[in-house]
Amino acid sequence: MPFTAIVMYPNEADIHFDEDYYMKTHMPLVEKTWKKYGLANWHVTKFPNALDGSRSEYLIMATLEWDSQEALQTALKDPASANVFSDIPNFTNKKPITLAGGKL
Repeated sequence: MPFTAIVMYPNEADIHFDEDYYMKTHMPLVEKTWKKYGLANWHVTKFPNALDGSRSEYLIMATLEWDSQEALQTALKDPASANVFSDIPNFTNKKPITLAGGKL
């Protein structure tokens, strides 16, 4: 059953986020590391503003679509996954919020 992982970066006043690095280096690293485990697709959305025009709570959201929950869990156990997580300080000073779940 398809499974989704969400990675969101808080849009706090002091956020530094290198979008160019993120899209050209980090996300290809994510794909290279996890595709073999069932990462079927990914996309990134930017949220500079909330619906009411105020500053959004989160600036960037990556949506990772997996073949299954088990595929995601297996990918996270790969020692190469450490490279994905250790790359985060190269593009942001914020700790991401992560969610995972399946469709109802």
